[in-house]
Amino acid sequence: MKTFAWSLLLIHLAILILWVMNSGYLFSVIGSVIWLLAVTAGFIVQKRMKEQLILKKLLLLSSFFMAFLSLITVGIYFVTSSMS
Repeated sequence: MKTFAWSLLLIHLAILILWVMNSGYLFSVIGSVIWLLAVTAGFIVQKRMKEQLILKKLLLLSSFFMAFLSLITVGIYFVTSSMS
């Protein structure tokens, strides 16, 4: 479970980097599905972890931040699409 949690943190970091770069890969259908699965898996793994309190808190914070980024992305999409 510990290695999977670290892997999810790395995936979340990669998503953050792609989000900052405004990458088309992240905003494609496959990228969005991977983003949603990574956020969901982050919350599930965090709930199932019994030990590693620091890793658990990092994963929870990272998952909430990824969910926040997705909400910001949807908001940006609606604002920019209403301008045209």
